[in-house]
Amino acid sequence: MWVNSIYCLLALSNLGIAVPFSSKLHKKTALAIIDVQNDFITGSLANPRAPVILPKIYQLLDNHEWPFIVASQDWHPPGHVSFFSSHPGKVAGDTVNDSFVDTPTKIETQMLYADHCIPETWGAEIEQGIQTRLHSLEGYRAPVNYIKKAQDHRIDSYSAFADNQYHRFTTLHSELSLHGIETLVMTGLLTNACVRGTSIDGIKLGYEVILIEDATETTSAEDKAAAIEELEGWGVQVLNLTDWEAANSTPSKLSNMEL
Repeated sequence: MWVNSIYCLLALSNLGIAVPFSSKLHKKTALAIIDVQNDFITGSLANPRAPVILPKIYQLLDNHEWPFIVASQDWHPPGHVSFFSSHPGKVAGDTVNDSFVDTPTKIETQMLYADHCIPETWGAEIEQGIQTRLHSLEGYRAPVNYIKKAQDHRIDSYSAFADNQYHRFTTLHSELSLHGIETLVMTGLLTNACVRGTSIDGIKLGYEVILIEDATETTSAEDKAAAIEELEGWGVQVLNLTDWEAANSTPSKLSNMEL
């Protein structure tokens, strides 16, 4: 009976279904896919450098198994503080000074952008190739947690853990703790904005953070290099996907099994 159960688990593993003995499972490690949304690729904040990361993220979803996946999305209400349309006379690239919600005497500088990632719009949706893969995994091979951030019109939120003022936190840290996650493998957009914010908060909260360099992008090579240098200063490990896979190779399915 016990042997039959083992063979059943092996059969499921060969079908690509995550089971406790799967050799492809990266234990205690979560894949983070940050803001890979249409508006940041070909939409209102179109970025010609963004599409190059998609095959790398597909590879991480297709060829690896994760005990937990997080996919974050900007989820801005109309009139959000980050929209230049919310500030008469301002244009994209301008800044404004905003008071902290909890401490009005504290001031933060807010960058202004075109309207983007408004709920229930095409621009707010996750890129189709990634979303299709996530749907195939949900409730079947891996828990997928969608973090919809920056919903408060008064405060922007780069990090998937909290808004920029640490006024309100998402459920991400508690979900990671619940699933026993110790390491975050970071991908997405933009390297110097939401990927940066999530990575730094991950370090602050005690996680090992690994940035897959060729699975993240921003609007220029210079900005990306500066962001990576800063993140390495915080203790983030930076690897390209080939090197990360080489360092995290998985054994053959039967090598560690005794029947």
